[in-house]
Amino acid sequence: MRIVFQKVPQWKGIPHAEAELARRMVTAAQVLGFHALASSDLRKIDRFAPDIVVPLYFSLPKIFDAFTVGCMWNPASMIRDYRNWDHVKSYDGYGVASESQEQLVKMLKFKSSVPYLVTKIFPSSNRTEFRRPEHFTSPVYIGSNWSKDRHKDFFSILKNIHVYGPENRWLYLAGKKGGYQGELLCDGRSVLEKYHEAGIGLALHHESHNREGIPSMRPFEIAASGAVMIADQNDFVHRVFGDNALYLDTDLDSVALAEQLEEHVLWIKEHQEQAREMACACHEIFCQKYSLEVLLEGVVNDVCQFRKGKEKYLTSVQKTPAVELIVRTDGKQKSRLVRALDSIRQQAYPLVTAHVIFRGEADDLLELRETIKQELPQLDVSYTHVVGETDRGTQFYNGLRSTTAPFVGFLDHDDIIFHDHVTVLMGILLRNQDAAVVYGGSVKVWEDGEPPDGEMVRKLAYFHDVDGFTEKAFITSNSYIVRRDTIPWQVMNQPIPSMACREDRLFLKLLYRDRVKFVFSEKVTSAFFCRVSKEGHSNEDNDMLEQGKVASELILRSSTSPWRHVDNALPVQEILTLKLLKQVLSAIKNDFYQVRRQLQNLLKH
Repeated sequence: MRIVFQKVPQWKGIPHAEAELARRMVTAAQVLGFHALASSDLRKIDRFAPDIVVPLYFSLPKIFDAFTVGCMWNPASMIRDYRNWDHVKSYDGYGVASESQEQLVKMLKFKSSVPYLVTKIFPSSNRTEFRRPEHFTSPVYIGSNWSKDRHKDFFSILKNIHVYGPENRWLYLAGKKGGYQGELLCDGRSVLEKYHEAGIGLALHHESHNREGIPSMRPFEIAASGAVMIADQNDFVHRVFGDNALYLDTDLDSVALAEQLEEHVLWIKEHQEQAREMACACHEIFCQKYSLEVLLEGVVNDVCQFRKGKEKYLTSVQKTPAVELIVRTDGKQKSRLVRALDSIRQQAYPLVTAHVIFRGEADDLLELRETIKQELPQLDVSYTHVVGETDRGTQFYNGLRSTTAPFVGFLDHDDIIFHDHVTVLMGILLRNQDAAVVYGGSVKVWEDGEPPDGEMVRKLAYFHDVDGFTEKAFITSNSYIVRRDTIPWQVMNQPIPSMACREDRLFLKLLYRDRVKFVFSEKVTSAFFCRVSKEGHSNEDNDMLEQGKVASELILRSSTSPWRHVDNALPVQEILTLKLLKQVLSAIKNDFYQVRRQLQNLLKH
């Protein structure tokens, strides 16, 4: 088992709790015998080839072909304020730390067409041996103080406390005797050592944490260190540690709250053996139920059980129809083609075949077939040889027409599908007989060099229900499967127009206009690759893009727009030129405006 704990790239070099958590979680995973990595380097994560990815913050979406469990240990109110639901909804599973978070997940996923996992996870610490505190000095408070004014008056009043955290967050304690003590290393040891040396740890939560009963890292750290815990009115801490901890009433004003803390410290010093027994009891509870080793083992077990149940759910139909995936290539980038075909080979779905549409010389096809046979001997591949240079539209629609399976998909020669792509989409298609197209989300990957404009090397590019086809509602060509018998007759039979690009987008628009049913899987199951150097990629130059756009608009407009004012005397071969195509569209546009004006005049009278 290979596990990645994914950190936030934008936070690199900035002190934050997730950095310490990542280190601890790697330690816990290694104790359990797993291979583990904590990183924000997306290319490094990809090379690691994880089985499970655990994003440590809800702003990180699923972007790898691995079971992704998002850590939902932040308050639900904070997640709601973030508003980028695509990122949160993209997870395969959710590690929740409270009932409010679990309810939020249920609301977000209620209309999802596929199962999802809910498991328990807390921002905890590693298992330790109990070390009884030898001394009880000033209580220790450790915090990044991201809400800078939280308890400011309280900390300003206190005379007997040691505070640790980022210096710029605690400036108001600068120069205060016995107050701010500096920053601690994120090394998995320093935090626990400070608590243990003092013998007393203070855990205060943000109001939103207390409102939802969510614990921070601090109660677990204090329990792991063997120190006596003084906490605020957090329901989780009360429920789990009970009378083994001391509590502050944060509804009191700052002066009264400071006095209450001093009373607790005095009681500890006067009842040291009883205090040590309380610390020991907290440590035992922590080790038995809440150490990261215990929690992570539970998460992995839940993932394994869920996978078994999900596979049974997605394949529990009486029949398993064949799926044919069309791959167009000229054979020039063989390594990328083999990568694409290998992603087909790795499909969990049992009946998937690849149909390669090859344009090029016969000898080159023979060589390519031999390469594929050697590299992927277990893959079922058929071939169609397109003789001569043909445009992308001809390849696309000839490839579509040459298929025989009842379900069809596409895969560009330099892109991939995730291992559960066909299983997920077919599970939905087979349970929704009225569905014609089922599609998933897509990840954009920059494969070489540094991406332009500071873009991430990997990002969740498309993940949304499509209501019409706009630039912001895009279905990539490798992200869907279509029920073949729902494809309109004309798409499979009419003479194919020349198209340099946009042929795949046109196909989906034709289906959409035919009012077939589209279903979004709410799963990320594919990735497409971009390159800073465009060599070998399917991006076309501006003229070709414009030609594809004009051809697509003309095809789509022809079924609904009046044509009587278009000059029918134009020779067919000239209409195929880009300039005259624009003239045709201009005539259609003018005709449309004229009809609209006539209708408006009629309505006035």
